[in-house]
Amino acid sequence: MRRTIDVCTICLLPWIVVSIGCGGGGPVKPADLPPLFPCTVTFMQDGTPLDGATFSFKSNDPTFKWSVGGRTDKEGKAVITTNGVHKGAPEGTYKVTVRKIAVLESRGENVKRADVVDPQLQKADTTTLEITIAKGKNEQTLDVGKAVNIVLSDE
Repeated sequence: MRRTIDVCTICLLPWIVVSIGCGGGGPVKPADLPPLFPCTVTFMQDGTPLDGATFSFKSNDPTFKWSVGGRTDKEGKAVITTNGVHKGAPEGTYKVTVRKIAVLESRGENVKRADVVDPQLQKADTTTLEITIAKGKNEQTLDVGKAVNIVLSDE
């Protein structure tokens, strides 16, 4: 009797072995990653939650090498992550940069997009937004001012 193995089964075998061996422990933290502290930030724009904005924290320490930031939800809230996967941020003071692109108009393939956050808040050297992360739980609300609607494309 001849035995056949489905090609899909062969393709899945390495993934099954890897899955069993990994244990599902989540992302591995780099050995030199400093302690991270929980941080939730709510971004507001003209009294309304700023949903769908991306932001980053730029450390005032020139030797800082970690990427800290996130994206806001419908309520303008974001749980901060370091290197995109580790919840929390290292202790320190950061400049906060924010950006949100909104669709102003969409007609078929023609889409008009606009940057709705003041360009000053999009660069670490010009932003006026700042946050300090300390030991313990950190919660803060930041206001980005009025929408500016700088048109980016008119395709």
